[in-house]
Amino acid sequence: MTLQIPVTFDRDDIPAMAFLKVLPAELRGVFHSLMDALKSARDVVFRIGGRALDDAQVAQLACENVEVLRRVLPELEFTRFILRDEDGALYSPHLVERQIRREERAQARAEKQRRLEEFQERQDAGEFAPGASIKKMTSRANAAKGGRPRQGEKPEEAYARREREAIAQREMRLLSAVSGGRVSETENQSQFSKAVLVSGVSVSKPVSGFSVDLELEKDISPSDSNSTKPAETETDKPALEISEALISQTVARVLKIGRLPDGQAGFAKSICGRFLRDGVPADVLVEAVKQHAEKMALNGDTAYKMGAFRKPIERFWADHQAGVSTAPSPEPVAREDWEDRALEVYARAQRVWNEAFRLKRDFSAVKRDWLELTKTHDLPTCPVERDAYLDWYRPQAQAA
Repeated sequence: MTLQIPVTFDRDDIPAMAFLKVLPAELRGVFHSLMDALKSARDVVFRIGGRALDDAQVAQLACENVEVLRRVLPELEFTRFILRDEDGALYSPHLVERQIRREERAQARAEKQRRLEEFQERQDAGEFAPGASIKKMTSRANAAKGGRPRQGEKPEEAYARREREAIAQREMRLLSAVSGGRVSETENQSQFSKAVLVSGVSVSKPVSGFSVDLELEKDISPSDSNSTKPAETETDKPALEISEALISQTVARVLKIGRLPDGQAGFAKSICGRFLRDGVPADVLVEAVKQHAEKMALNGDTAYKMGAFRKPIERFWADHQAGVSTAPSPEPVAREDWEDRALEVYARAQRVWNEAFRLKRDFSAVKRDWLELTKTHDLPTCPVERDAYLDWYRPQAQAA
């Protein structure tokens, strides 16, 4: 069905169907009869071809008494639940609105399919990476239209202005130096000559400005231009080629030694891969993680994220390169059983507290509920502090 929007239709002035409840029962009944007749005819207006149906024909189609229809139609038209078009044909503004929305959704689907096909063509042409999504093309188009319009400027005018500015930026004017008085020997000499060099051509005397398209200039070979960009030196170290097998083995060792959860495997692969490509040996990397994990264990702490080892690895590698001893520190004095027990329970209490705080996001609420949590998880009622747990589990003879 091809929709022809009536001239009297106003999309912004359609009454909500909820207000139909305030109308008398007779008006509501006639309204529903008219709507049912239009829906069964799969149309929005009482019209046959180019001819509008009169009230008697509409009453017959809606199975209503023609006198009742003529009596209630003025009120329905006044409340805009039923309207007449320019030819006097009755129509439902709600059904017209519904048909407009259907066509808009169909156009949106067609536009989405068109953009998808355009993206696939441009991706096949090599403009976008094989793994890129259509969002990349959309973001690029939105960026080209970006920027807030100026005061009193329409969006179309703003877009045209940005296009002109983009062209002006590409066509920058390169001006020669203006010749002046003689330069004395005592004055500072510029590191560049007064003559202007453009594409290898020397201009020994002042010339007027001229336009150079930078889009064309970028195709000139670097060997033919006097570019001031410094050449890459031999001291630049390219990234090492590291096999995926070595990265995976290192990640497995780091997860095991650092006691990290399996969910950190992706982050560990990214961090370990970067260090390995920067020249850090796998054994040095693992040793750095091991020593830092042992230091944390002495304080009763455990790392839950791979990011906790990034800085320690950097410091360990810097000390290793500087020749500073990175050998593991001497074995600490063996702790007594009650100390091991205290630190173990303290670590478990920290996990319970962190999980409760993650769920509630309220320090005071967790503090109020802590007594109940200690009973549930069989924890001491002392504060969640290392010294407090050591005091709690310290034998009474030593405490005295």
